[in-house]
Order: sequence, then C-alpha cells, then structure tokens
Amino acid sequence: MAEPLLEVTDLSVDYLTDAADVRAVDRVSFTVAPREFLGIVGESGCGKSTLLFGVGQLLSPPGEVAGGKVVFRGRDMVQLGREELRHMRWRDYSVVMQSAMNALNPMKSIGAQLKDTLQAHGSLTAEEIQQRSEEVMNLVGIDAAHLESYPHQLSGGMRQRAMIAMALLFTP
Repeated sequence: MAEPLLEVTDLSVDYLTDAADVRAVDRVSFTVAPREFLGIVGESGCGKSTLLFGVGQLLSPPGEVAGGKVVFRGRDMVQLGREELRHMRWRDYSVVMQSAMNALNPMKSIGAQLKDTLQAHGSLTAEEIQQRSEEVMNLVGIDAAHLESYPHQLSGGMRQRAMIAMALLFTP
C-alpha cells in the first residue's frame, strides 16, 4: 500500500485571547491516500476552515496549532519553519477557500494575481507566465480575456473558478 499523501494526527488548534484560550479544533485525525478525496462537512462556525488552515499551516494570530502532527508527503509540517513552508505552498499544495471574493485582491486583475503567484514561486519568462495563465483559465472554463478582469467584474462562480485556476498553477 502506498504511503499516505497526508496524515493528520490529533490536530488541535486554539485561538489565544485575553479572556481565555478557545479550542476550535480538538484532536482531529484523518489520512488521505494519493488520488483519494476527503470531504469535511459541518455547520457554520464548527471549525472547518480553521482545520484547513491548521493543516496547511496558514493560521494567523491569534490562531495556533496547539498539538498534533500534520505529515504531508513524509514531512511534519507543524515542525517546518516559515521559509520551508513558503517553498511548499502553491507548488506542493494549494488552498481554495469558499469565499473567493475575500481571497482575491480587488485592486489587481486576475492575470496580475496569477503572475504574482508564478513569479513568487517560480522563475518563468513573461511569455511563459502568460501561456500558463491562459492554460489554467482554460482548464476552469474561463476565457483568457478575463485575465484583464478584476474580481468585482466576475460572477461569484467565475471568481471561485479563478481561485481554482490559481491553485492549479503549479499542479500541486
């Protein structure tokens, strides 16, 4: 049997506040094998996004991983430093949040945001950036003409697909 792609063991996430620490994720464990899908469902406010941010090591203060392990491709991400995680993001894993309007920068075109991601995590020429941007937009069913569009000019579904396109830039 193949080694798990992702193995989460007893992951706990706390939000540290002046009044008290709040446990938002309490000892969650699961395993995802290569080519396997996992759906996480629950009511609003139950911790789904916090769990995802904990797994991806994307928490911002006051959130922090309070315990557990997140082993992705054999590496415990909880133990990795900021620079090691930066090199893994977008290339090895990507996150597509439900609220694309909040994730996209309203001041930049979709193409500029794709370009920023490609430049931050790769070394492509301007021509290669344009070509890859057009490819991922096509993959999600959006005409490449919308690379010049700003998030507010797209429908909610198109914004979500633009986020999916961004997540696919490096085929994580």
